[in-house]
This record gives sequence, structure tokens and C-alpha cells, in this order.
Amino acid sequence: MKREELKGLELSDEQIEKVMALHGADVNELKGQVSQLTTERDGLKQRASESDKQLNDLKSAHKDDKDFQAEIDKLKADNKAKDDAVSKQLKETKLNYQTELALVKAGALNTKAASALIDKDKLNLDEKGNVTGLDEQLKALKSDDSSKFLFKAEEAPKPQNTPPITVSGNPNPNANANETLNPATATYEELAASMAHEE
Repeated sequence: MKREELKGLELSDEQIEKVMALHGADVNELKGQVSQLTTERDGLKQRASESDKQLNDLKSAHKDDKDFQAEIDKLKADNKAKDDAVSKQLKETKLNYQTELALVKAGALNTKAASALIDKDKLNLDEKGNVTGLDEQLKALKSDDSSKFLFKAEEAPKPQNTPPITVSGNPNPNANANETLNPATATYEELAASMAHEE
């Protein structure tokens, strides 16, 4: 999806920004899933090929049962260490992906810079795969003066149902008779012209 395509649909710049933000969140989520699955697949492929090689080496090298059992115990310990390393790498990949996704949803203008300020040691994954400890850090970053510039400024709520103010005096002959001047939305020139016309 490109901005030019959205402009071709006659969307305003604000609408285009919102559509691109939603699209970016979807794309980042899919990228994270692909990255996670790729890491998992590569770890399993490597482990399978190493296990096959170890078993073949073991069969050809040892004929004695005592040596064979000691080698099996060593291989089990090595495989457990490799499993732990792959699990740790997978956890880091999930944390990085979830952190980046949360930063995008929080309105981070530069996810790499904002991610560098997050204490990754305080982050954990719960049973459902959700990151714990991230929301508090995001709130702190968004409110701290030294880091809030990294996030989109939250827009102040626009006043709704502002009553129109009708200017007393002679009506402007150039203005539409049904329109009243709303100072909340009027430009400086319109206000000045309206005041000048009153005199």
C-alpha cells in the first residue's frame, strides 16, 4: 500500500496517516511472526543436523558400552545446553518483536531510538506470550520530558458543539445570510473583516 494510491482515492492527509499507521501495525506484526518462525526453524534445523552427526560419530567411534554410555550422557548435556540457547534466542526474538509492536502502537516516531531506552531485563513473557513490564516503561517514556519527543504528541480534544457567535451590527453584504461567524474556526482575516465591518 502506497500513499499515492490513497491520495488517488481522495483521502485527506490525516486519513492517509491513520490508514498507514494501521497498515504498518499489521505489517510489523506479520514481520514479527515471520522472524519468530524463521528463528525457530533455523534452530531446529541446526539441532537436527548436529544430532544426526553426533549419532553417526558415536556409532562409528565407540564399541564399548561404558564409553558409549558416557558419550550419550555428554551428548544429552550438550543437547540440553543447545535447547536452552535456542529457547533463549526465541524468547529474545519474541520480546523484541512484541516491544517494537507496542512502540508502534504507542506512536513512537523512531522505534529503534525508543527501544534503546527500554530496560529489556525487566521484560518477561507470560504464559500467553504477552510481554509483562512494558506498559509501565512506555508510560514513563511518554511522560518523561527527556524522551516524550520520541512519540507522537497526543492531540488535544477538539471542542464539540461550539455555539456560533453572531456578530451584532450591520451584516456583511459579502457574507451568506445563513452563515454565522464561529470564532473557534474563523481565520484571523475573517475575524478582522467582521470587526472592521461592524465599525
